[in-house]
Amino acid sequence: MFRTLAFALALSGLCLCSSSRADNAEDKTIAFVRELGGRVTRDEKAPGKPVISVGLSHTKVTDVGLKELAVFTNLTELDLSHTKVTDVGLKELAVFTNLTELDLSHTKVTDVGLKELIVLTNLTSLTLGGTTVTDAGLKELIVLKNLAYLTLFDTPVTDTGLKELIVLRNLDTLDLGGTKVTDAGLKELIVLKKLTSLYLSSTPVTSAGLKELPALRNLDTLSLGGMKLTGADLKELAPLTNLRMLSLVGMKLTGADLKELAPLTNLTALLLGDTKVTDAGLKELAPLRNLRRLSLVDAGVTDADLKGLAALTNLTFLNLFDATVTDVGLKELAGLTNLTWLSLSGTKVTDAGLKDLVALTNLRTLSLGRTYVTDASLKELAAFKKLTTLHLISTRVTDRGLKELQQALPKCKITK
Repeated sequence: MFRTLAFALALSGLCLCSSSRADNAEDKTIAFVRELGGRVTRDEKAPGKPVISVGLSHTKVTDVGLKELAVFTNLTELDLSHTKVTDVGLKELAVFTNLTELDLSHTKVTDVGLKELIVLTNLTSLTLGGTTVTDAGLKELIVLKNLAYLTLFDTPVTDTGLKELIVLRNLDTLDLGGTKVTDAGLKELIVLKKLTSLYLSSTPVTSAGLKELPALRNLDTLSLGGMKLTGADLKELAPLTNLRMLSLVGMKLTGADLKELAPLTNLTALLLGDTKVTDAGLKELAPLRNLRRLSLVDAGVTDADLKGLAALTNLTFLNLFDATVTDVGLKELAGLTNLTWLSLSGTKVTDAGLKDLVALTNLRTLSLGRTYVTDASLKELAAFKKLTTLHLISTRVTDRGLKELQQALPKCKITK
């Protein structure tokens, strides 16, 4: 009996020592990651609180450094974006069989390295944007049947590569922005019935390719920014009545072209930055009563154009950065009382104009950078009691004024 008890105690001690060594190894590696400027997240609810997420984006981690991460056997998320990691380093990832999210964007990874990922069958999210991965490399991904999120932006991928991806039937998000995918390639995508988000910005796709999109019945997010499409081409979007987010940033549009969006009544977010939707064209958005987020950054919007927003009373987010808007135009925003986020940075707004915003009592974020606001507006700004973020960069507000305003809005983060 004593011999059995002694053995049990010895075994217990061995387990404790083993556990202690593992903890020490983890602690050392956590210190290593943080020394590089990285981020470590533990699962606070799991026994032992194991490390489940490591972020090394924009750090100086190398292929050799990745060997140190092997102690994180419960890792589910790893971000190596914007590092000098190469194909050699990817060999070190084989131990992370629980990995579900991997970001390799803007690394030195090539087609050769993707062969190392075939053992990571639990991956649901893979980001390869900004790498030199080609069609040949995509063949290596076909075993990753659980992939739901795949980004290939700014890679040399073509229509040929898309043919390899059609076996990934669980894909719901696909980013092809800046690739060489054409109309022919979009035909390959119609078998991906679970696809909800598609990014085609700066691709050679034409209106002919857009005609293929209605086959993707679950599509709710579509980015067409920077494409060589015209306002007339937007007619092809009419059947996409499930769309909730649409980006047309950088397209050569006019205000009149916006009438083609009228059938998209389920839209909740619309990005029109760097377009020229002038000539009171915003009134064409009136049918989009469900719109919550509207970005008009550098879209040539004037005071007169803002009258067209009156019908969009459900807006909570409005970005007018660099619009040619003055105090006169702000009067048109008074009816948008659901706004919680508003940017007027880069406009010609002055202290007088802020008086017309007093009805926007739900504002939580307000950006007034590079406007003509001074200390004289402090009384108006102090009235926005729900503000949590206020940007006053490059304004005429003084340090003294800022101090007074901070006292009036103690819970607000003010930047100047």
